[in-house]
Amino acid sequence: MARSIARSILLSLRMEGPRRTWQRTLRRLQGERESCIFLRPLKPPATPVHLPTELNGVVVREMQASDLEDPSVRWHEPDTPYRLSEGVVATRAGQIVGAAWYVDSVNATQPWYRAIEPHLMLPARFAVNLFVAPDDRGAAWALGRTATDALASAGVRSIVGIISATNTRSILMTRLLGSKMVARVKTQRRFGRTTVTVDPVSDDRESGITAPPG
Repeated sequence: MARSIARSILLSLRMEGPRRTWQRTLRRLQGERESCIFLRPLKPPATPVHLPTELNGVVVREMQASDLEDPSVRWHEPDTPYRLSEGVVATRAGQIVGAAWYVDSVNATQPWYRAIEPHLMLPARFAVNLFVAPDDRGAAWALGRTATDALASAGVRSIVGIISATNTRSILMTRLLGSKMVARVKTQRRFGRTTVTVDPVSDDRESGITAPPG
């Protein structure tokens, strides 16, 4: 645990600088965050998708050990107690422009499981993190579409993801890919103690989350 925290701080110093690192550390110790849980039912595509595959100039492939040397991949690599079952990267002209990580632990051990259970189809995957290069809009669509089509081809029936309520662009993208909001989560941290409150959402259209301007 201590090694993981130290690695996170060192990477934050390298990627964001001292000020942002200090702010991030404070948020881990105390603060409040509201997030949205999205669930996307999957159907196997008419033509099975197997990685690697290319969409609009973006190649999506399985993550390799050497990819962890890329600074962006290392920075976004999730620190999760669950076993990673899939990791994929998106490349354009040989350069990594995105990555996604999934775990197969979608079960009653998660505090939000009861809220999403009525909508869930098993087997399922939990998307623990996803990033794309900010100047490559096409990578987000290619990664989100191709990775989940490959999972659906392998028999996965649901994808669960948690997105910050302020990240309206990611929320718009996940909705365009066919997800709907099924719950809202409020996480409160007070010097190492974490409290999680989960409220089911019965109608995504009344969730209060709108598309970003422009």
